[in-house]
Amino acid sequence: MKHLTVFLLAFLLWPLPASAFDRFDIVTTEQVREMLAAREAGTGEDFLLVNTLDDIIYHHEHIPGSVSLPWTRVAEYEAVLGGDKGKCLVFY
Repeated sequence: MKHLTVFLLAFLLWPLPASAFDRFDIVTTEQVREMLAAREAGTGEDFLLVNTLDDIIYHHEHIPGSVSLPWTRVAEYEAVLGGDKGKCLVFY
């Protein structure tokens, strides 16, 4: 029975493909730095950098140019994201 329990636990914890993430591109910290520098220089793509941490953390420290949108209150802040469905959104 012990082997069966271990097998079931291992099966349940087996990493499955993150199919929801297939729709999104993952960017690195360096890529975000480059995007911010290009935006500041006026040569890059316009994007919205969104800090999803709590407001207290955001006010303590955040990336300049980012907006605060705590993940627990996304529905309340839909207007912050804007109406442009083609705009690049980067969440951290």
